[in-house]
Amino acid sequence: RRRRRAGARGTRTPRSGRRRSHIPSMGSWGESMLATAVPEAVATIAPLEKEWDEAKLEKKLKEYFYKASKQLTFRGRGLPELINEYADNAMGSIFAGLGDRDWLYTGQADFLLCVDAGIKDTFPGHVLRGVEQLDFEQLVLAAYDRAFDEQRFCPILSEAVPTVVSGPKIKKKVWNSIDQGRKDSVMSGTSDIDEFTSTWINGSIAHLSEASQGHPEATMEPELAVKLFSMLLEGNALPLTLTQEGATAPVHLVEEAVAAAYAEHTVADEAEAAGPPAKRQKAFSAW
Repeated sequence: RRRRRAGARGTRTPRSGRRRSHIPSMGSWGESMLATAVPEAVATIAPLEKEWDEAKLEKKLKEYFYKASKQLTFRGRGLPELINEYADNAMGSIFAGLGDRDWLYTGQADFLLCVDAGIKDTFPGHVLRGVEQLDFEQLVLAAYDRAFDEQRFCPILSEAVPTVVSGPKIKKKVWNSIDQGRKDSVMSGTSDIDEFTSTWINGSIAHLSEASQGHPEATMEPELAVKLFSMLLEGNALPLTLTQEGATAPVHLVEEAVAAAYAEHTVADEAEAAGPPAKRQKAFSAW
């Protein structure tokens, strides 16, 4: 599905940067929540949606959030794992069905309360029994922010990678390395846009080196990596939490960060590591 290039940034509250006091009020236990949460989300999206009317949008969203728990196996699993899988399923369905909408990529839609409601409506009661409301809300918030961000980023990366490398194996190596490097950077918890970008680039080349027997340039030359990361930054690939306060993507860091990453994560040839032949011979003669 062709993704429209994201336009102006949305005005929603930053996701992982939200403090507890800024989290929208989530529903109480024991209520039917999706019947209320979905229409509220649709009311915000409706002025932006150009293809579906409110009734169809509401119907499809309810399907996505109800079906997100259908394939879950609850026995023997912890609540954090289940919440994360539910969020992955729900966000995956939303991006599969609405992945060409600009409002989805700019962060103008917020489905946090729908995820909260869907879990409370569809999870077995024993799974949620004894869980404190505030603890539950923090689990849901973290899972939603992560799942939304990953789903938003994947098509941006999939669109960019074929413009710099070709061949299914090479594209897969590059895609996986860039994706994992970004996940690592997200997990680092940094809120500084320059630090995030540098960490992302370094981690990506480290993963690419690991997948290329210590020679990342054999899979993607440094100049192509510069082109790819520049495209990603210009294509709104940074987490929205880093850009919604007006920060500009630090494209100027890319060339230097890529050069440093290749230098750090390229393994020297065995001959270079062992030293010149004359020196090796001198060492043996000294015996």
